[in-house]
Amino acid sequence: MQEHFSQRVDLEGRHTDADASALISQAEAEVLRWFSQGEGGLGARVDGMSRAEIVVLLEQVQKIFGRQDAKLACILEISSALGRTFHIDDLLKVIVAKTTELIDAERSTLFLVDHDTQELWSKIIQGTTNVEIRLAIGQGVAGWVAKTGKSLNIRDAYNDPRFNKKVDESTGYQTRNILCQPIRNLQGDIIGVIQVLNRVSGNFTDSDEYMLSAIAAQAAIAIENSKLYLAAINQNMELIEIKDKLEHKVAELDTLYELEQQISRAPTIDELVEGGLRKTTELVHAQVAALTLKGQRFNETYTIRNRGEWQDDWVVNKRIDETGVGFGTWGVGQEDDTLRWRGEAVEDERLEGAIASANEALELEVTNLIGVPLWADDEHIGSIELFNTTERDEFGKIGFSEDDRKIITLIASQLANAIVTMRRRDEEEKNNRLATIGQMLSGVLHDFKNPMAIISGYVQLMAKADQPEMRKAYAESILKQFDQLNQMTRELLMFARGDRNILLRKVFVHKFMDEVVELLAPELDSRGVKLDINLDYRADIKLDQVKMKRAILNLARNAAEAMGPRGGTFSVRVWKDADTPQLVFALSDDGPGVPPEIRDRLFESFVTKGKKDGTGLGLAIVKKIVEEHEGSIDFESETGVGTTFYIRLPLMERKT
Repeated sequence: MQEHFSQRVDLEGRHTDADASALISQAEAEVLRWFSQGEGGLGARVDGMSRAEIVVLLEQVQKIFGRQDAKLACILEISSALGRTFHIDDLLKVIVAKTTELIDAERSTLFLVDHDTQELWSKIIQGTTNVEIRLAIGQGVAGWVAKTGKSLNIRDAYNDPRFNKKVDESTGYQTRNILCQPIRNLQGDIIGVIQVLNRVSGNFTDSDEYMLSAIAAQAAIAIENSKLYLAAINQNMELIEIKDKLEHKVAELDTLYELEQQISRAPTIDELVEGGLRKTTELVHAQVAALTLKGQRFNETYTIRNRGEWQDDWVVNKRIDETGVGFGTWGVGQEDDTLRWRGEAVEDERLEGAIASANEALELEVTNLIGVPLWADDEHIGSIELFNTTERDEFGKIGFSEDDRKIITLIASQLANAIVTMRRRDEEEKNNRLATIGQMLSGVLHDFKNPMAIISGYVQLMAKADQPEMRKAYAESILKQFDQLNQMTRELLMFARGDRNILLRKVFVHKFMDEVVELLAPELDSRGVKLDINLDYRADIKLDQVKMKRAILNLARNAAEAMGPRGGTFSVRVWKDADTPQLVFALSDDGPGVPPEIRDRLFESFVTKGKKDGTGLGLAIVKKIVEEHEGSIDFESETGVGTTFYIRLPLMERKT
């Protein structure tokens, strides 16, 4: 029991009288001896004491437990501080202050080991204005403890050769006795030293050494936890930095993806350039962007800027550079390198003219710029320039960075390839349109034969007719055929211009089919083909009559050609679909059926088989006409039995 108390208890009151301190220590020792006795012996001794002696004994016990409670409170406060914060300075200040209080000393110092310099340096010092004390490992009392790993309890500092008197001489403080212990981590490595000076009453005791050892263990935990915490913080900072960089790169990739999508959807070069410049300006935080395209005689320059600080207010300009001295012309001349400038003295004569031109043309003061050439298929087609970024470059100065150069170069490559591709596509489309016009002329001339044959027949009938009413009826029929010819001519001209519009009018199905029969019957009859019409729907629908007639005539002629000289039956059935608001035209023949090898490509242009002088355009034109009506076309075919085409047209009002 006595040993137990001597390890955990020590006098806590502050005294200046050494004799009083000795008496108190003697009383404590006596109390501890009392408690160290067995139960019977302790009771016997108490029975033999007077009432006054028992009161004195209890007072001593109360003092001992009071000091024990105070020490436990300090220990708990240190433990609580360990749980509240990982800030090493705050923790060690608490530990040093409580150490001084618990051990009843005047001041304490905590040293940490600097492994890089093999020194001890004072992390926390009480009672001195010195900013820092540094000791070589082995120097002074603390250095000796750090080197040997042994504790020291020095009762007379000035008689110990390890004590450095110069510290007292420089501070004016007089050290009497010292208690010093190493601070070890869980691996047993010495990471610091804690030193306590001048016990208030007497010398440092064994219980003081036990107490300081416990405090050193807590200090080690605090130091190691702080190191781990700081390491985690540094790792987190690195991770945050990496995360920011990754987010920036992802944002760049997103922008490049959006740019690629925008490029693929842009219908014209103007819209392509505008979208590309806008995305580039946003990505590198530039004030203005420009793109110049080379021409045989003049250059075209596009510029874009956002006038709104917090919202989109983009202004796009396009101009022709006829002078040959503008910043766009300078940019076009950069075939081999990228020029960057950030407000320093102009040393490159190419830059001097470009900056002056940009200041005037863009109405701003250029403080930094970057110019990147546009290349596509080994052809230098122009340049892209950006002005006045608000970001900092790799040297910490406001200007375009090396990362900006890489991004802009990548975007320039995308834009250049897209521009060249679009130019070639436009040229190819023009050539294809001319070729298709020639093919359509062949088809139209073929389609002209039927109206011309009808007109010729009616003219002959008119010549023989005596009654005015008959001549008038023939004349009206002839005029209808001329209308058909005029519409076919207009359709050809619209195609040549690139127009795709249809003229929808409300028509009654039975009247529409009467006109189809009037056009179709003579031609089919001449080929030995019987025409069979079955109308289950006779109400109205909106159609472009001329185009839809042409679609049905094309299907009928294909059927007649497929049935050949032997003839057959071509039937048309019309009904309203019971499940959908659609009108269905079923056009059937009893010919040999569509050859299996072309069924998958039947509606593609130039697909034909077994038809003399066939162009393969008929069904492609039919499909185009049906789709322009927002309808659909499909077919069923069985070899040796025949083919049926199904045209489905909407009966509802069109949205546009």
